Amino acid sequence: MSPKAQPYTTLTGARFEPLATEVGLERYSLIEVSDDSVNYEDLFGGRDVTFVVHEGTLSLSGPTYVGNEDPMVCVVEGDVIVDGPLVIRDVGVYVPLWIKGSLIASDLLLVHEAQVFIEGDLKLTGNLVTNGTDATHLVVHGEAQVGAWLRPSQRGAIYLPASIPDPIEGDALVARLSPTLSSSQSWVEHVLAGQRLLRD
Repeated sequence: MSPKAQPYTTLTGARFEPLATEVGLERYSLIEVSDDSVNYEDLFGGRDVTFVVHEGTLSLSGPTYVGNEDPMVCVVEGDVIVDGPLVIRDVGVYVPLWIKGSLIASDLLLVHEAQVFIEGDLKLTGNLVTNGTDATHLVVHGEAQVGAWLRPSQRGAIYLPASIPDPIEGDALVARLSPTLSSSQSWVEHVLAGQRLLRD
């Protein structure tokens, strides 16, 4: 059975603490970390921006399924290390995950409006899957290692190092997909369960 989606702030091991909005806006420039792709005004309009910060490494055990409900900026002042796959499925809400270090996991799946900004490296022993909307962001400033990049949705701002192989997408992806993959929810279930995504 798949784990239940939960916000970053309630993940086991997470110790996010609030940060004053004016301090967060001064300390964390979203337009810079997103490579000029998005700013706070784009995401939050004229509303106050809520910042929460986890100091140090965030270690997560087992398959991790994130689904946020309240808009905020979640900053990890260190690495995020997941002992398994990480699935982020934000629907109709913008919650940038800003990782000052590296993200290490088996697989990474971004669905709907998921947004991840990594100042360090992205290290996956399995696959990267981007299945989002135009609001989806994945920006990696360091190096990246992935088994394959699957892109069922050819939308979103995905900025990866040149070392990453071209994505498998369109007809090429359809031809190789596991027959049990038929919806965004089935992608979530497959990745969390560690099931095969491709026929070969």
